[in-house]
Amino acid sequence: MRTEKELALRTRENNLIRTNLTHRALRGSARGVLILCVFTIAAPAWSESADQSLTAAVIGALAPDEVRLGETGLLDVHVRDMEIATLLEMMSYQARANIVASTSVTGRISANLYSVNLEQALEAILTPNRYVFRRSGGTIFVATPEEIAALAPPPVTRVFKLRYIQPAEAAAAIKAVLGPNSTVIEGVKESTTGKSDSTGKELAKMGAAGVDYVIVTASPAELDAVAQLLSEIDQRPRQVLVEATILRATLNETNELGIDFTLLGGVDFRNVSSTSNAAADLQTGPLPPSRFEQSTVNVNTAFTQNVQGGGLTVGIINNSVAFFIRALEETTDVAVVANPKTIALNKQEGEVIVGRRDGYLTTTVTETAAIQTVEFLETGTQIRFRPVINDDNTVRLSVHPKDSNGGLTGSNLPFEETTEARADLLVNDGGTVLIGGLFRERTVGGRSQVPVLGDIPLAGALFRSRNNQTVREEVIILLTVHVLKDTPQEHEEFRRLLEDVERIRVGSRKGLMCTGRERLAQAFYHEALRQLDQGDCERALLNVRMALHNEPKLLPAIKLKEELLCRRLWDDEGGRMRTFIWDLIRSDAPPDEPLPDFARPQPELPGPPQSENECDDSQPANPD
Repeated sequence: MRTEKELALRTRENNLIRTNLTHRALRGSARGVLILCVFTIAAPAWSESADQSLTAAVIGALAPDEVRLGETGLLDVHVRDMEIATLLEMMSYQARANIVASTSVTGRISANLYSVNLEQALEAILTPNRYVFRRSGGTIFVATPEEIAALAPPPVTRVFKLRYIQPAEAAAAIKAVLGPNSTVIEGVKESTTGKSDSTGKELAKMGAAGVDYVIVTASPAELDAVAQLLSEIDQRPRQVLVEATILRATLNETNELGIDFTLLGGVDFRNVSSTSNAAADLQTGPLPPSRFEQSTVNVNTAFTQNVQGGGLTVGIINNSVAFFIRALEETTDVAVVANPKTIALNKQEGEVIVGRRDGYLTTTVTETAAIQTVEFLETGTQIRFRPVINDDNTVRLSVHPKDSNGGLTGSNLPFEETTEARADLLVNDGGTVLIGGLFRERTVGGRSQVPVLGDIPLAGALFRSRNNQTVREEVIILLTVHVLKDTPQEHEEFRRLLEDVERIRVGSRKGLMCTGRERLAQAFYHEALRQLDQGDCERALLNVRMALHNEPKLLPAIKLKEELLCRRLWDDEGGRMRTFIWDLIRSDAPPDEPLPDFARPQPELPGPPQSENECDDSQPANPD
């Protein structure tokens, strides 16, 4: 049951509605008079459930149908059960837009839209009724999807050539701007059937020549969108220069000391036919049988054999006593510095390997056969990386530098000693980072002795030998990243590097024996240049001929000789095939385009032909 307060509020609302309807009726609104009558009759007797529905109906009836254009250029649409064609006409009038509706556009709609543009309003009104619109020039056509599709221009096929990105990448991006009826075809890749696995992988990775294009079939508007998209994504990729510095230092120290002594009792060294290498060692012989009846004593140690050859050896031999000392200290210091450099495109993997590959056989045994394959152990200096250049001029890098050495054992099994690191890091352009480091020290103390006697202080040194070893290893891996900007400074740096390589090559050639044919040819050629600078052409020609006598394929000398003689060097062909090819080229060339004859003199033809059997002057002369 309603409370007294709720009944009072409801009565007040009814009075306000009745007053509003009365004003409308007084202004001559027929709908207002009708609603006022209904409201007056039904209001006293309505129930609580009918109260809300009737109030809503009355308020909806009071709101007029309108399409209004606001000050911001957006539309407010408030309609109730209106014909779609009529609503489109109202929107066209208010928005000052050319809207043409097909005769198939029927139905009614109710909608309340606030602050929407014309396209949003059309989508909201047409989508529930399965109608679509299409803008062509300054006119908007409204019809069924089939009718709009019939109005669209026929699809056009166009080939887009790609400069930097792969067809698969371009096709994936193009599909995002194409409609459901448009198609895109990638360039056909070269077949790798019949090629080895390694060759097929390289072709798949690098791509085959002539596949950098896509074929798009779509409407002209979509083709324009595709062209705009490709102009933005098919950009020249940036490049990254990665320089890795790998330092590995190893220090190996070994100290060895051994003492031997031999003491004989009852006999001396002569009695047992002993021999010695200048008192550096002692080899005792057999004991004579006649001495077996007498007491004989032999006390000796053998610790100097634990010391490697070399070092210091001290020996004393006297009758029945011999004493030897051998000491050795060995130090091995190894330092390896590797500095590989390589350039790779953005987001593409780069790799440099400077070393060797040792092949070894592996055998796979199955139930029916044993299959042998050749595997390779790669050692040396290697670097593998994949850079990604960010917008803030930093480089995200996945890198794997490695420096190793190894080989194959006598059993044809591989072994390898390696220094390597794997890292994913972020580096600033031009920055150097430490991606790996190691310091390791190993100390080994070896001792061989006579039990108990070797532990005696001082005197125990006579009954033992020692071998101490210390190995220290230090590894540092540095990485420097440069984003190439294709500036004149970079080109100048690359040019200087090329010149340095040429200087090294020339320096290596200078170290050859001066009596070699290559060195003699170079000497005569340089002398010819010097004579030519002085204006002595005869001597220059003589030196050029001497240079070509020692090295007939020395190209600079050949060119210099042609300049001195003012004619090119030529020789007749030894076969017909090359002349045949030139004849084919001449037959397809334009008449006014001269063909090279390599400065060969044209053969002089005989006089006018006397009969049909003689050659015709109109026929072209043989270029040879």
